[in-house]
Amino acid sequence: MKKFVKALSLALATLMAVSVFTIDSFAMSAQGEAHRRELTSDEVKTIYTVFNAKEYAAMYPDVQKELGDDELTLFTHFVTFGIWEQRQPTVAFNVDVYASRNSDLQAVYGDDIVGYYLHYANTKKTEGWRPIPTKRDALWNNCTIYSVYDFVKGQTGPKAGAVPVQTLNYHPGIDD
Repeated sequence: MKKFVKALSLALATLMAVSVFTIDSFAMSAQGEAHRRELTSDEVKTIYTVFNAKEYAAMYPDVQKELGDDELTLFTHFVTFGIWEQRQPTVAFNVDVYASRNSDLQAVYGDDIVGYYLHYANTKKTEGWRPIPTKRDALWNNCTIYSVYDFVKGQTGPKAGAVPVQTLNYHPGIDD
């Protein structure tokens, strides 16, 4: 009985240590989880056209450490978790910037993060007049950026009480 209790205690201690101290690249915010849905095969194919595995791995070393450098594995992580967490698929596209700087799309897509990706992927060559969807360009042009989840279909501008994720004086993740 003493050996059983000792083994059980060791097992519980190990479980606690792993669950408390492990960084999980598959963990998702409540906001991301609330918007998460199954993507269609057409949506996945379209989103793939804006994904860059090397850049994704470089931007998210936690994911690279867990999953390595395999392009398909990284893309699977992106469409399963990363997109909902608002991770960038490439340095050339930030969905929060794209949503914030295109008020005409806010009314159409609201907080539908996939809608913005599909629009960008399908129109980036024909609608070159749209602002560059990067944090650096938004900062350079003194734009306030909100989370894509702060928009509501049928209205332009963020919902009341939304807090910007980037302003002229607050711009995390951008090298000055």
